[in-house]
Amino acid sequence: MSIIAPGSDWDIKGCISSAGYSWCNILGRCIRVWEESCQIPDNCLGWSDGCNTCNVIRGKVGACTEMMCFAQSNPECLVWAPDMPIIDYPMPMPPVSDGH
Repeated sequence: MSIIAPGSDWDIKGCISSAGYSWCNILGRCIRVWEESCQIPDNCLGWSDGCNTCNVIRGKVGACTEMMCFAQSNPECLVWAPDMPIIDYPMPMPPVSDGH
């Protein structure tokens, strides 16, 4: 029986599972799920998968371009939502008149 050295268990994507790493398709890299989330950031409005550009609706990828890529780059957020709160102001009431 052979002994496998700790940290030598790379998967096909290069993640070391004994160190807690697993592949995240969205981010395009190995992550530890207890350190960071494998999802598009909540304040991202435009996403690149490394080739195509996509719009993001409520953290989910929407419509994307469908270009042929000769080189794949790193996935990243391209458009971030502004850091200001959205305030829902009530509609002002129209003035009340007696019809004259």
